[in-house]
Amino acid sequence: MRDVELRIQQVQARLRDLKAIERKQVRRDETRRKIIFGAAALQLLEDLRSEDVSGEKAKKFMRHLDERITRPIDRQFVGLGERTRPPNKDE
Repeated sequence: MRDVELRIQQVQARLRDLKAIERKQVRRDETRRKIIFGAAALQLLEDLRSEDVSGEKAKKFMRHLDERITRPIDRQFVGLGERTRPPNKDE
């Protein structure tokens, strides 16, 4: 009986380890996704600035970013400055 209890504890420990590995991989995947989308967004903004003589598309894109990046420390990091309008109550 003691052997069975020991084996159960070992299997439970292995399961906890596997779940921790899975959580770590989920975080890595989310970070990678953000980096890829961020790089694509930066390239899009650069393309819009070079293709659009009036700059209206780039300005519209920047307005979208201005609306969605709400944390002051994040806004400062990407050079957006203070919010131009108060955040929605849903944010």
